[in-house]
Amino acid sequence: MTVGLERSMCGSTAIAVYLSIVLLFSLVEARTPAPSNKVSSYFAIDLEDGTMTTPQLIQKYGYHVEHHEATSADGYIISLTRIPPSKPNRHRYPILLVHGVLGSSGDYLVIGPNNSIAYLLADRGYDVWLADMRGNRYSQKHVRLTTDSPDYWDFSWHEMGYYDLPAIIEYILRQAAARKLIYIGHSQGTTVFFVMASARPEFNDKIARMYALSPAVCLKRVRSPLTRWLIDHVYHLKQLFDMFGVYQFLPHSDLTYLLSGIICPMNDENNICMQIVSQTVGPNPKMVDMMAMHILTGHDPAGASVKQLLHFAQVQRSGQFRQYDYGRRNNTVRYSHWKPPAYNLSAVTAPISIFYALNDWLVDPGEALRFARLLPNKPLINMVEDENFNHLDFVTAKNARSLVYEPILSDLREIDELTLKENT
Repeated sequence: MTVGLERSMCGSTAIAVYLSIVLLFSLVEARTPAPSNKVSSYFAIDLEDGTMTTPQLIQKYGYHVEHHEATSADGYIISLTRIPPSKPNRHRYPILLVHGVLGSSGDYLVIGPNNSIAYLLADRGYDVWLADMRGNRYSQKHVRLTTDSPDYWDFSWHEMGYYDLPAIIEYILRQAAARKLIYIGHSQGTTVFFVMASARPEFNDKIARMYALSPAVCLKRVRSPLTRWLIDHVYHLKQLFDMFGVYQFLPHSDLTYLLSGIICPMNDENNICMQIVSQTVGPNPKMVDMMAMHILTGHDPAGASVKQLLHFAQVQRSGQFRQYDYGRRNNTVRYSHWKPPAYNLSAVTAPISIFYALNDWLVDPGEALRFARLLPNKPLINMVEDENFNHLDFVTAKNARSLVYEPILSDLREIDELTLKENT
């Protein structure tokens, strides 16, 4: 009787811990909240944007939109959203944008027309493609597996880089009748690129230029106290998730949106959600737009596999950019060595431009520079000229356009001019 009671109490405690963790992450990803018509925005956006899907949002602001799908070699069906060029053949290269962990294609749209990078590119006539990587709210289809199966969720960002990106790139190049494309990635969107470029080096020749916004590759120094705590306890959390058969991490949910609205009023710039966000990505209150943050809540978290998060934790703890660590015995079976192999960054030959931020608490500026030194061809390095610019600011800050997007647009104009000269 006592043993049974103890087991019951342990089970109840585990459930309580699990729910607390889910709520904590919901708050972190919710970022901020409650709708209030009294709160205005720096951007040309409104509250309903948080209730829309990516295609609906694009259509709302007067852009044409197309839905496409690319199927990876291991059977995952990846959703692609295209804003087709207003004038065909105006630019030589299509542009692919890839979101970060727990994010979605909506990340490149939330600060609205004339500010979000996807709209800015479309305004200039580029062929814009937004990817939603496997497992997020838009890409949960497989040729034979369903999301109810643990096998479906048995992937990390390694598979995204090794299987998904090649399938996406090949598909876009066929549709656009192009030989190369421009790649823009934020956070995990850079991680998956460097997996592909190192493990599938033939794809370097298909990249005209890659823009790495906060490259999440070298992660040893993490300043966020919340993230460090989670990394320190990652294997205990894994045991908890395994106990309850949890393989998907923070799937998209209207409940999260509702909870964040109740707990974190949008007219309170110092609400608990904003405090958690600041402790996660780095504080930059002057560049926060509360309505944009609320809208982002409707798009993120968009879901991920638990294994994705574990893989990032392994990279941080080991200090090495390498494949997933299954443990000594399983590593020997999978890799013929007790250690997982490191990604061969010397194989990355595509032209790279790195943007890093001084107040990024997830990708330390020193680590971004260390990563740059590991690449065989010297990348262009851009320090964001705002000492408070943080990890999330790359997609939500009031000054994201002036400090990050305008330099990218200027560089793209130079690429266009060079291409024109080559063709004359």
